[in-house]
Amino acid sequence: MNNSSTILIIDDDEISLLILQNAFETEGYNVVTTTDSTKAEELFIQHSPHTVILDIFMPDRDGFEVIKDIKSRHENCRIIAISANERYLPAIKALGATATVHKSAMPDEIVATVRGLPDYAADSADS
Repeated sequence: MNNSSTILIIDDDEISLLILQNAFETEGYNVVTTTDSTKAEELFIQHSPHTVILDIFMPDRDGFEVIKDIKSRHENCRIIAISANERYLPAIKALGATATVHKSAMPDEIVATVRGLPDYAADSADS
């Protein structure tokens, strides 16, 4: 599977997850999803996504922890963090998120954000 078109979406809200999955699949991306943030690293290793999109506030393991974990092992992975609380967005960027999006953003805005991100090496999961 070509990891430059694979996206891992992590969100405990199943409806949001399905909406984003549909938006990205319609655009031709391979999409892997989970509502369980504790499975993020396992899915990352298994699917080698080029981009991770995740909600920040989730039960069990919040997005802050997931970002730190992924960036510590895969520094070139593009991460888009989604939060309803704008005051956390600067801290999220400081942790290594490539971009941040407000939770109210429309799916096409999130797709456009992914398309506008810098393109890292295709072997980003091996960094």
